[in-house]
Amino acid sequence: MRQMVYSVSMTKKRYFHEVIEEDQKILDIGLKQSKQNKKERTKEKTLHELLMEGFEEEQRQRELEEDDD
Repeated sequence: MRQMVYSVSMTKKRYFHEVIEEDQKILDIGLKQSKQNKKERTKEKTLHELLMEGFEEEQRQRELEEDDD
């Protein structure tokens, strides 16, 4: 995208604030998407959390089996 801005600036005079506004819009879109992706990643449980849940469940099952005996 940046290359297009500069190639256009060769044919048409463009002011700094015009180019910066366009770049800022692109950066804002990227930041918004990045934050949304991070939010989705943090919702998911990590592998460690899943393994610990499985381990704890297995421990509970063993305790119940021992109580039954």
